[in-house]
Amino acid sequence: MWPRLLGTAGPVLFVLVWLVEGALRPGYDPMRHWVSELALSGRGWIQITAFLLSGALITAFGLTLRRTVPGWGPRLIAVAGVALFLAGVFVIDPGLYNPGGSPAVTTWHGILHDVFGPIMFFSVAAAAIVLSRRFGRGYGLAGGIGTIAFWLAAGALNGMDHAGVWSPAPAGLLQRLAILTGFAYLVYAAWQSARRSRQAPRARSTAA
Repeated sequence: MWPRLLGTAGPVLFVLVWLVEGALRPGYDPMRHWVSELALSGRGWIQITAFLLSGALITAFGLTLRRTVPGWGPRLIAVAGVALFLAGVFVIDPGLYNPGGSPAVTTWHGILHDVFGPIMFFSVAAAAIVLSRRFGRGYGLAGGIGTIAFWLAAGALNGMDHAGVWSPAPAGLLQRLAILTGFAYLVYAAWQSARRSRQAPRARSTAA
């Protein structure tokens, strides 16, 4: 029960918050701007709270999943949750979305945010690939590869937007596709683990 609940609540909460906040935030373009940039401005606490709560829930999902699923998959999920949590603690520097109009400077917390963000994406992708041997190879491989592909493409487009090569570029859209792809696999793994946990006692009783 707990893995299914935690593995569903964490990803869904995070996605719902950036969907709503991205639609309501003045001057914010979800097609162009990073999800993390919703942590800026006076109402940035809403997105920061989503980072913290979702990160904690996903970490707990990975830890509870270890009770029934061996190997590195649950550990990678826990790492992804911790990285998401810390990406909320260390707020991104203003970039293409700069609601306060502050000078473009690089801060220590912005650097740390830029470290933990990639850790989260790569950990989710790696977990999907590792768990594909247990929960369905095709979907796991597609989820892991898709998450990384969308994230790398988003980074490339964001760089092009900053350089004026392609502006506005749909980097925000591709980053959201990376999150949706990876988090959809987390929810899938949560429900698959619950289904298999229910089936195990039945199999033992049948064999007896």
